[in-house]
Amino acid sequence: MLSRKQTFIPGLSSLDVPSSFHCGCKALAILLMLAAITATAKSRVHKSAPIRIKGSYVIAAICKEGIIVASDSRGTLKNGHGRRIAYYDVNQKIFPVGNKVIADTGYASLNDPTISFLAALMSQFGSDPASHVDVEQLPHAYFKYANTVLPEAGAESAKIQTLIFAGFTSNKPVMCIYDGESGRGTKCRYSGYLASPNQQIPGLSHVETLSFREAANVMRQTINAYAAAVQPGSVGGPVVIRTIQSSAASAWLEMPPRWPNWRVFTDLAEDYKSGRVMFNLMPGIRKGELDSLVEDGATWARLGAEPNQPKVANPAPIIGSYPDQ
Repeated sequence: MLSRKQTFIPGLSSLDVPSSFHCGCKALAILLMLAAITATAKSRVHKSAPIRIKGSYVIAAICKEGIIVASDSRGTLKNGHGRRIAYYDVNQKIFPVGNKVIADTGYASLNDPTISFLAALMSQFGSDPASHVDVEQLPHAYFKYANTVLPEAGAESAKIQTLIFAGFTSNKPVMCIYDGESGRGTKCRYSGYLASPNQQIPGLSHVETLSFREAANVMRQTINAYAAAVQPGSVGGPVVIRTIQSSAASAWLEMPPRWPNWRVFTDLAEDYKSGRVMFNLMPGIRKGELDSLVEDGATWARLGAEPNQPKVANPAPIIGSYPDQ
């Protein structure tokens, strides 16, 4: 005769059941609990990627030869708590779009596991007919494009940078700045200079009289001085400069760094592990912390690329930093 004991099953009354049935229920309950924990962990990793990549100093000006745009090259990695973990100095911030440019300060990454880097989105936009508009219409065209190719969370993350749009409309120089940090308004001007962060630059007070080389010297000195004042911080690396003329194609004033071709965070992880991109640890940070952060970002990307996974709802890994953060 089978031994029997009292077993409580949620949702049912207390019953007399065989002990073998009790063991089977217990094993099933453990399996269900482990499955739930695994699913919860996967969902948490998928929705809350830990890497934050931010940064920048950008200046655009209208001088006597045309439009000139300069930026630093640093990208700063932060964890989910906002702590700076490491930085690298080959972060592209000036993006050619036909004979126009878009430059950004702030976030260099997007909340989308399939298009995770701003540079990848800008490259796509620059080769799309949607970008073939006048400078004043370029901000609207860009955000409309982002809304089309990115999921809702990704498109929203494409709106939180400060962006400078520059080029010529009917042979007249135009610069527009979009403030994604507050208000999200866009203002255009047809002379002078723009800077993010918004600071006075005495050497550019009469920028309309300066050549490209003269303006470039002022911009380079300004960005390097700022970078030295905040080291180790979110601004640094080579100063990159691009010029635009109404009668010629836009061009780099000097050869820019070799930027990584990252589309998703697994691309960053591969370059990190192979040593193709050098990452520098922030003071007090151990290499193991960066290793874990990079792997968590790659896991977020892999899970987000799975077809049966739900859409990402929470912030993605972020690259870059506003200078005051």
